[in-house]
Amino acid sequence: MNALIKDCIKLVTITVIAGAALGAVYGITKEPIAAQEAKTQMEAYAAVFPDAAEFEEVADFTPEAAAEALASGENPIEGHEDDEISSVVEAVDASGEVMGYIFNVTTAEGYGGDISLTVGIQADGTVNGYSILTINETAGLGMNAQEEEWADQFAGKNVEAFTVVKDGSGANDDAKIDAISGATITSDAVAGAVNSCIIYFHTLEGGN
Repeated sequence: MNALIKDCIKLVTITVIAGAALGAVYGITKEPIAAQEAKTQMEAYAAVFPDAAEFEEVADFTPEAAAEALASGENPIEGHEDDEISSVVEAVDASGEVMGYIFNVTTAEGYGGDISLTVGIQADGTVNGYSILTINETAGLGMNAQEEEWADQFAGKNVEAFTVVKDGSGANDDAKIDAISGATITSDAVAGAVNSCIIYFHTLEGGN
């Protein structure tokens, strides 16, 4: 019995020490991690609105309001009713004029799981483009969604929604996006997430 008690005391002591060590490590790394995340986010903002002088959070935005808008079923790419728009900011020029909006959106429709993007939309509804924050798709296939050559299909387009095609007709129609070869699921996931941002954009004050 004494041996059992001693073993229990040792186990409790080890657990307490390990917990304290983990807490100390978390305390040390928390601020650098947060700083890196903020830096990555600002780089994404600048990528989709390079001419903006500053970025300001939309004061009355709530994820719940965005979720309600996306539940309308207006997205032509199925499965995106549950996309999550977690934040919206205004891109503002040097004179204080609002140039457009930037959305952080996460979709669970990727082949490898969640894909998170930052999407820029000008005040007149023209999509500036997107920057991927997190993605876990297949190397050489779905990961090509990060490549500028494919992502540029969205830039400069003012459409109600994008659809993904596999017949190469995307070059002739602003609303069509040529799928990544061998990665239609990823292509649909990204296009659908951009569509979700367009849908919510139209609910914002000043959104066309």
